[in-house]
Amino acid sequence: MVLGLVAAGAMVWLRQPSRAAAAPHASVASASASSSQAPPRLEPSSLLAEARREASTWRHDAVLVSLNAGPLDARGVAPGGKVEISFAKPSGQRITGGAEASNERLALSTTGGALSQNEERTGKGRVAPEPNCLFEDAWIAAQRAGADPNAGLGLRYAWSDKYARPVWEVLSADGQALRRLDGVSCSILTR
Repeated sequence: MVLGLVAAGAMVWLRQPSRAAAAPHASVASASASSSQAPPRLEPSSLLAEARREASTWRHDAVLVSLNAGPLDARGVAPGGKVEISFAKPSGQRITGGAEASNERLALSTTGGALSQNEERTGKGRVAPEPNCLFEDAWIAAQRAGADPNAGLGLRYAWSDKYARPVWEVLSADGQALRRLDGVSCSILTR
């Protein structure tokens, strides 16, 4: 019985090196398979949170002015697409939606890596509150309403004076607004 236990122990001990030798080959194969996968997609809603943190270090009172993403495909920002987020300094004491924002801007953008920053001066804009209707929900609603995911469209979030609220605009490849969605409820605006 003792000899049987010693023999079983020896067999287990002798098999261990062969398992250890096989393990690196398996990890190399899985590493090469994962490196051949497509790069991660841009997620504007996640990028907005990161941009908010960076804008707060630029100015403690920074306010959102706009978010642009495109071109889009059926799943969101297409590979090689770009996300641009613009913050400003409020121009007055009121910092609610629709209030004037100064011409001092922090433009943040990415095509796949870290957000790049650029300070610039532009025309005055309006404060757009953080979207309640997230980018992903707005794009799904736009597609349900007939937006063609194969047309290289874009999506822009900003304050609309016409509707007196923040809106998502579905943009053609040349920048023309094709459709507008409420920035709070994601419903299609028709007037």
